[in-house]
Amino acid sequence: MFEHLVNGLAVAFSFSVLPVLVFGVLGGIILGALPGLTATMGVAILLPFTFGMEPTAALVMLIGVYIGGIYGGSIAAILLKTPGTPASAATVLDGHTLAAKGQAARALSISAVASFTGGLISTIVLIGISPLLADFALRFNAPEYFALAVFGLTIIASVSAQNILKGLLAGAIGLLISTVGLDPISSVPRFTFGVMDLYSGINVIPVLIGLFALSEALNQIEKITSEKKMAKPKFDRSLMSKKDLKEMMPTAVKSGLLGTSIGSVPGAGADISAFVCYNEAKRSSKNPEEFGKGRYEDSQPQKRATTA
Repeated sequence: MFEHLVNGLAVAFSFSVLPVLVFGVLGGIILGALPGLTATMGVAILLPFTFGMEPTAALVMLIGVYIGGIYGGSIAAILLKTPGTPASAATVLDGHTLAAKGQAARALSISAVASFTGGLISTIVLIGISPLLADFALRFNAPEYFALAVFGLTIIASVSAQNILKGLLAGAIGLLISTVGLDPISSVPRFTFGVMDLYSGINVIPVLIGLFALSEALNQIEKITSEKKMAKPKFDRSLMSKKDLKEMMPTAVKSGLLGTSIGSVPGAGADISAFVCYNEAKRSSKNPEEFGKGRYEDSQPQKRATTA
């Protein structure tokens, strides 16, 4: 196994593959940073370019596009309060708040390190115990999916702890929205009203853009019209410090392991993993009321919030 791993790394860092990998990651970051263009869509866009490529280089580029797209979604989430990908929705809660305080560079660098840590952990797990994960995923049936769905709904209580009534109302609306489309068992159209675009359900990306971007645009318009002279926002160009790295790593490692476990389950993607990890960090924190305010916390007695 070690020999195969060394050979794989040698191929990935060869002069014929490494430029393709860099191009794929940069392209994925750009596509992920554009709201509405997910990592999956980025792979689909660049797929035609791989038809004439050597198989190894093509596969490496597509993997780079996907991984870069997942991180790229956090750029729009932090700077624009609009998730570039569904997986970056949890990043908005603390990332944009930190950017509003003038520490956008710090938030982006922390997001990059956290994404690298999670990707590295998932890759190691994939190389080491992928057969066991595949067997574990195949054992998932209706009871396990029901338990996972109930567990996902319990996150509402943590995320909306300040106003549980609004959280329950939002959860109920989400459940109603999820009923739109074809029934997963009988394939009977539900609430589609004859519109073919609704047969596959409500797309997450337009909902996220409308939820975050539209509200942020209205807030900015209100500020412009209500204030005669807007204060120039401060911007700190400093990146994360060694202290930040030391504080975030325990939570980043724990979130990487938890996200890998959830991601191995069929049907549970990065967006579910992000909110579950955010909820776990908040649950284990001694100051959960500070989450959502962009505040850094010591990772030993407390946990950080921006590792989505």
